[in-house]
Amino acid sequence: MTALLYQRSVMTSGFRSRMGLRDVPEKGRGVQRQINAALSRHSSEMRALREMDVVGKEELVLAAGRVQVGRFRCSLAHPLFRDSGPIQNFLLAFPRNSVEITHAGGKPIVSDPTRAMLYNRGQEYRRAAISPDGDRCDWFAFEREDVAEAVAAASARGPRSEDRPLPLAQGPVDADLYLRQRSLFEEAASATPDALRVEEGALLVLQRTVRAALRVEGAAPERHLDRSRRKRVAAVQEAIATRFGDRLTLADLARIAACSSFHLARIFRAQTGSTIHAHLTQLRLRAAMERLEPRTDLAGLSFELGFSSHSHFTSAFRRAFGATPSAVRDRRRDLRTSIASSR
Repeated sequence: MTALLYQRSVMTSGFRSRMGLRDVPEKGRGVQRQINAALSRHSSEMRALREMDVVGKEELVLAAGRVQVGRFRCSLAHPLFRDSGPIQNFLLAFPRNSVEITHAGGKPIVSDPTRAMLYNRGQEYRRAAISPDGDRCDWFAFEREDVAEAVAAASARGPRSEDRPLPLAQGPVDADLYLRQRSLFEEAASATPDALRVEEGALLVLQRTVRAALRVEGAAPERHLDRSRRKRVAAVQEAIATRFGDRLTLADLARIAACSSFHLARIFRAQTGSTIHAHLTQLRLRAAMERLEPRTDLAGLSFELGFSSHSHFTSAFRRAFGATPSAVRDRRRDLRTSIASSR
């Protein structure tokens, strides 16, 4: 396997205009204006982010037996955000922000931290911006045989294709799986990673991700909604992805989707398998996980993310991840101290 494991191919402006928010009902087009405004407000931040891009050989964090672990960071201004070719290996990518992904021949997907993106080797796809941060994700690369076994274990039919064993483009990531893959990545990036533990843990993440994706795909035929309903749900997902810190109401989101609150609640759950409130809460909690630094003011962070109080934030975080925000913050401080002392 080459060092350049994870390449990204993106959505051109012409493709975006054909497949993007142009087809959302008139009221839903406000989402694109919100995104454009956010991109403009954060232009200076994007210039700073260019210095943080991680592409090419630097992506690889750890090679652990049959598994490799890496990171991808690409700002909107980076040339590889526009065009970088097909995926080079069998990957699970776990987003750390929101971006729109469209596999060749597929439908646009709002890829955010509540999802995992699944890629077969050679997969071509395109990307469009949602977050001013560009594209930020962590990935795990596997051998084809291990991917095929994971699919066979989760499906009575087994892989549909020997060369393309992953049958789906995405799958849901619950709080436990999210915490597991984040902890595994931090272990891989630590000063003294246990390669065996990372390899075994990554194979477990593969098994759980594939199983969750196949289970959701087969659970509800109604998830195959018509194009207009998919567009309404995508418009709401994009609005939540850029405004999850706001006090959003169902009426606010229904206006964006240009439909009734009842209709939106029904089609959102049918399409995503989640209620709007649960989706919003998980995005807030996963954003919190990203922002927990050694000196983070937890009370301030709770209000910034839209929680009603510090105690509400702590309770929701503990319920989702099994630990308090302060405990996770302290663990990260200790991990960074360990990494710094090894240099």
